[in-house]
Amino acid sequence: MTKIPNYQKAYRLLRYGQNLLAVQATIGSREGGNFLRVRLLVDTGSSFTILPVQVLQNLGYDTGHPLRRQELVTGQGIIYAPVINVSWFNCVGQLIEDFEIVAHNLPPNIRIDGLLGMDFLTHFQAVISVGDAEIRFQ
Repeated sequence: MTKIPNYQKAYRLLRYGQNLLAVQATIGSREGGNFLRVRLLVDTGSSFTILPVQVLQNLGYDTGHPLRRQELVTGQGIIYAPVINVSWFNCVGQLIEDFEIVAHNLPPNIRIDGLLGMDFLTHFQAVISVGDAEIRFQ
């Protein structure tokens, strides 16, 4: 018999627009002293967590010299966006250090800072309840 995991930690998600869910996240600076808060869409269709280039640069990260460039399929076609290793990333009660973030600007008309992608969600084995607007962790 397979044991079903017990998901005890539950965090409320913010309803955004008609059918979208968002979260608040905090990113630490390269030097460790500063941080910025951002609002991210929970996006199970995105393999990667994505933040605007300017947010990362404001925290002291060098987007001109990334770890690598990641291929992204966008509405405008295929692009290659820089991948930056941030010192820490905290979202829905989960802290991860040395987390890779894709630096890419989303269209300004959506009024959201970035995307919380499957890289973060699978790392913490998240379960999303769309009806309850909650995210749960083991």
